[in-house]
Amino acid sequence: MKRLQVTINLDMDIPDEWTLIDHPDGVPVLTLADGRYMYMSFLPMFTKELQPESNWTSECSAKFAEEVVDMVQDEEVEMKIISN
Repeated sequence: MKRLQVTINLDMDIPDEWTLIDHPDGVPVLTLADGRYMYMSFLPMFTKELQPESNWTSECSAKFAEEVVDMVQDEEVEMKIISN
């Protein structure tokens, strides 16, 4: 088995109403204006074509999605809000 390391760094402009809090599980989550909470993590994307205009989707079987998640050995997520 090989090890794949993926580093994702997002810089997003978000609404002023969104705030960052710690979930009781200890992970940082965003509170959205409509009362929902959002956690940021990876989302596998798939296509059957290797063309510049390929259509990508996150749709896959639940079984395959579980297999991919089970392959994750460690995940580090850091979120911080920087005021302008």
